[in-house]
Amino acid sequence: MLCALFLLAALALLSATSSAQQAVDASRWSAGTVDLNDGWRTHAGDDPTWAQPGLDDSSWAKVNLDELGAAQTESRWFRLQVKLPHGHMHEHLLVVGGEGVYEAFVNGKAVEDAQLEPWFALKRPVEEVIPLRDDEDSFTLALRTRATRMYTIWHLPLFLTVAVGSADAIDNERISFESQRLYAAIPSILINLVVVVAGIGAFALYRSQRGHREYLWLGLYLVLLGISNGLLYSSAAGVLSLAWNNWLADPLIYLFTIVQIEFTFCFAGRKVSRLWRSYQGLLLAPFIPHVLVAMDRMSTSAYVVLEAASVLPAAILLPVLLLIWYRRGNREAGWLIVPSLLPAATSALYDLGTASIITGWSKLDFLADPLQIGPVPLQVSDLADFLFVVAIGFVMFFRFTRVSREQSRVAAELEAAREIQQRLVPAQLPEVPGYLLEAAYFPAQEVGGDFYQILEQPDGARLVVVGDVSGKGLKAAMTSTLALGALHALSREALGPAAVLTRLNRQLVETAEGGFVTCVCLRLQSGGALTLASAGHLAPYRNRKEMSQEMTVDQGLPLGIVAAAAYADASIHLAPGDRLTLMSDGVVEARDARGALFGFERTQAIASRTAEAIAAEARQFGQEDDITVVTVERQGSPIGH
Repeated sequence: MLCALFLLAALALLSATSSAQQAVDASRWSAGTVDLNDGWRTHAGDDPTWAQPGLDDSSWAKVNLDELGAAQTESRWFRLQVKLPHGHMHEHLLVVGGEGVYEAFVNGKAVEDAQLEPWFALKRPVEEVIPLRDDEDSFTLALRTRATRMYTIWHLPLFLTVAVGSADAIDNERISFESQRLYAAIPSILINLVVVVAGIGAFALYRSQRGHREYLWLGLYLVLLGISNGLLYSSAAGVLSLAWNNWLADPLIYLFTIVQIEFTFCFAGRKVSRLWRSYQGLLLAPFIPHVLVAMDRMSTSAYVVLEAASVLPAAILLPVLLLIWYRRGNREAGWLIVPSLLPAATSALYDLGTASIITGWSKLDFLADPLQIGPVPLQVSDLADFLFVVAIGFVMFFRFTRVSREQSRVAAELEAAREIQQRLVPAQLPEVPGYLLEAAYFPAQEVGGDFYQILEQPDGARLVVVGDVSGKGLKAAMTSTLALGALHALSREALGPAAVLTRLNRQLVETAEGGFVTCVCLRLQSGGALTLASAGHLAPYRNRKEMSQEMTVDQGLPLGIVAAAAYADASIHLAPGDRLTLMSDGVVEARDARGALFGFERTQAIASRTAEAIAAEARQFGQEDDITVVTVERQGSPIGH
């Protein structure tokens, strides 16, 4: 804080000297600090010799540092002579000016810590303490300034104050200025740190629920929002250089608005429309004016208005969309209406307030003013961001809880389905005298709808059944289970394939809840005699001497549609070495990345291969449905009755 002991130092015109200069007379000062803002001489230019104490600056314009207003993009010198009391000890100067914007000289000697810096290192006015020599009672202070566009677009002054005083008094004044500078920024920085942490928490939710991309978009939105605002207030407080805001924080406004749109549509389970995609593309366009401002090709006020106008549609229309979706039955969309309104709207209002200040209109200046909550000043945008995090935290907590319950339910269903899955195919193929059986089974999902079974009949014959239930997942597996239960019961009777399919069809019509089943049933007897019937299933391929031919089979209706459907047996004979290949439509309907089907020609070309080879070829092409392949090869050994 400022020292209480201030002695008023009279600024008087001294008698003309050889250089006709004017000095501040602080010779009667004994304690506290003396303000050195008045009586400066200034001249535009960048001549290094103007730092010398003997320079005649009497023709230079006279100014007061605290009345200069916003800095201009130019190079300029400021000079002041100061007379101190004789025998003064340990006096210091305090210069509160733009860091990197000025270079200080005391009696022609450059001050090491007060140097001109490149554009990316400039900061708003901060405190610089300069020790003075004890053996000099007067000194010439010269300030060489070079304000670039990076600094002037903030409409900051070159200097806030210059003072001289004892070491303790100057340190107290430095602390006072520093406290004022940081006190307003710390709450904003902390709030935006909370916003970033909340974003990281949303990423954690996404890791646990990968299928819900709204957590990913929310996390990205919060991180970008927190970084953008945190960098803004850190730059405004002099914690970071101004370039962090100009080249990162400001552009992030458009990015987090784009991400907010993605999050909103994803949260509501909607696809982003072409109109909104176009708007997202337009949000990238302000990057060009941003560069123009940095190059002094566009005014700051025009850019600030453009920035506000760019994000305002999202602030207004996203809550309207959420309201529409809520009225159409999406209850969760209603939870997001108020939270989604806060960040973008307050950001746009802050920009309007800033534009009002810059243009001097003043009627909307209050929009950029902080709110005083007790002793703590808070920016409206920070308060809105904090309320958004709290509100969205509740919303996402309830959604996460609901989704977790659904995942637990689905996990339980899948566990039950896995148990069902184990019954759809035999754990091990049985040995059938006179025949060699091979099988390959690859469900498209965790639970498949295809099934195959090899069942023994009372007369010693074997039934080979391959089926494909319409649909996928748990419902298809349940229908498969019903079909298998009926098949096991029917296998205890010495029925032919057509009779088996007829009885099975009636039971499925009575018990299955929708859907249908295609099925091919093959009855193996001794000596290569086979009987075959099909219910809408792919016809088998007969392979003889590495030649494959699709068999002509009477196709009845798929099972489970019409109770009165009829099916016919077809008798064939396999010679030793002959093979029948039965498969589901997952082979024929495999599809590559370009959308082309595997098709019947490719299927026939590989039908003479083993079951594993056929399935592998279809899967490599592009599996979309369950794939089941069963081959039956005549070995020539008879089976007894």
